[in-house]
Amino acid sequence: MRLKTSIFLWVTLATLLPLVLLVFAVTAYSEKRYQEDVADRVSKNLDNIVSEIDRRIYYDLKVIISLASSRNMKEYHRVLESLNKGKMHAQHYQRSERVSEFLASFRAVVPGLKTIRLLSQHNKTLVKITSKQTLIGELAGIESSPFVDEDTGDESVQKLLEELPKNEVSFLLLPESRWDWEDPRGPPMLSVVVPLEPKKERLGYLVIGFSGEGIDRIFELATKAHNGSLLVAELNPEDKERNGMLLYEDLQGVRFAKSESPPIFLRVVDGGRLWGYVHSEPEGNFVSAGGHYRTFYKEYEPYKNRLVSWVVAIRINLEEVSAPFRRIRAGIIVLTAIALLVCLFLARMGAINIARPVIMMSKSLKEYADGNKKARVQVKGADEIRMLESSFNYMADNLEKAQKMMLQNAKLASIGQMAAGIGHEINNPLNNILSLIKLILRSLPENNERLANDIKSLREEGQRASEIIKGVLNFARQVPPQYVEFEIKDWVEETVRLVSQVSKERLVSLEITIASEITISGDRNQLQQVLVNLLINGIQASEQYSTVTIKVEKRQEDIVIWVIDQGVGIKPEVLDQIYDPFFSTKAEGEGTGLGLSISLGIIEHHSGSLVLENNAGRGVTACIHLPSGPD
Repeated sequence: MRLKTSIFLWVTLATLLPLVLLVFAVTAYSEKRYQEDVADRVSKNLDNIVSEIDRRIYYDLKVIISLASSRNMKEYHRVLESLNKGKMHAQHYQRSERVSEFLASFRAVVPGLKTIRLLSQHNKTLVKITSKQTLIGELAGIESSPFVDEDTGDESVQKLLEELPKNEVSFLLLPESRWDWEDPRGPPMLSVVVPLEPKKERLGYLVIGFSGEGIDRIFELATKAHNGSLLVAELNPEDKERNGMLLYEDLQGVRFAKSESPPIFLRVVDGGRLWGYVHSEPEGNFVSAGGHYRTFYKEYEPYKNRLVSWVVAIRINLEEVSAPFRRIRAGIIVLTAIALLVCLFLARMGAINIARPVIMMSKSLKEYADGNKKARVQVKGADEIRMLESSFNYMADNLEKAQKMMLQNAKLASIGQMAAGIGHEINNPLNNILSLIKLILRSLPENNERLANDIKSLREEGQRASEIIKGVLNFARQVPPQYVEFEIKDWVEETVRLVSQVSKERLVSLEITIASEITISGDRNQLQQVLVNLLINGIQASEQYSTVTIKVEKRQEDIVIWVIDQGVGIKPEVLDQIYDPFFSTKAEGEGTGLGLSISLGIIEHHSGSLVLENNAGRGVTACIHLPSGPD
């Protein structure tokens, strides 16, 4: 593949493509948040509409209650009392005329009322006020009758009226006459029935039917978020013929006050999805089958003493909501096409600026591989190329040093193998010598103190040689760690107790600083050996009445342990030799020179690092870096 093409693909994949994906992701996220905001606004809009309906119905009920307790209605109680006793009041027609005029004026003032009726105790209409006429009983000789209309002939209606609670407003679906309703849909709302019972006796009923014009007015003036269309349907489990009937619907022109058209039911609207959802959840939203519309709905109970409720819903067009984001995506596609052309130009320029230094670098590498150890490249070009050329020159300059380090490591490995063999060969006879010394001490005469002291000195030297052999074998073995999890704090405190006697003899105090509860995974005994070695080195290097500090800190990926002493430090000229086996800066007899070598091996087996550095003031800091868990 040509460099120009490679650079073009790299620029596209590394910059342009992630940027385009990021922009699309941001727009998708923004669209999602916007849709959530739209849903929130529509839900609040729906709540406001329902609240407005509730306030209107509450106001109407308050007015009706005031009407039932008005002075004109109280005067008419005498007429009702006489009828209930089987006779007519002397001023029956006069009072009926006055109350009808009062109710007619009331109907003219309060919008949305369709009919107002006064019923006797036995469901017979005495006064009837409609939009077209006012009817009361007539005095006409033999044909005189106090009733405008006989009862409906339905005993169930009479029973419903008798069971109405006292002193409460109730809602019933009452026919307006013996011939029921004239409209195909029936009344848009249930009638309000107020029992007239000034004392203990029920005299009759005030029945008011609503036309629904007031509710229509609320819906027509209501602000519908995002040009949504409004729908209201009646849920009436008590009457199957009305259950699910639409009372209001923007798109089809259904209105509360327009009841002359045949009824439409919720079960056939939008495939019956709203009908199904409202029966599972009283409030929520859903997307239409085609994904073009989202419907927000809420069940509302306008009639407090009935199981009849309304479902109020707003449907919004999702295409309109998503239109701005579609335009944004179209703009992104155009900008992406322009950016691709720019990338082609940049790829060509990049090939010119990068290819030439790469070719020169390739030639120098080949010369160096062929044996020209003095081959170097001139540093120029882009920053990355300059870094690569500098790295090649640095590699060539330091390769000899690396080869020396490899030889040294190989030598250390050979020393370790040889030390292991020698240690095993010496250890057995040395153990025999120590055993014989013990027997000799037991068999010596008690009065030969000089010989006993000589034998004890011989035993001490043998034990010292045994410790040296033990250190050699530990250096040679390099046993893999056995990982377990343990608490750093308890482990450090236990280790400090192991070296406390040495610190007391040296008059050196030990101080522990642990940031928090830390758990580490590693070989507890091997790591404790490392910490013991470092603490003993720090104690032996420190002056009397000084302090050796142990600090532990957990970082993101590793755990750091510091051992800080206040000694004289390490001479700069021997810093490179402190990890070599058998090298020691201590006085003769205080160390074998294997402690740091063994410690370094243990830490490296734990995939960590061990570094000793002189402090700025005085003393040395040994820093251990360990991973939190095994690799």
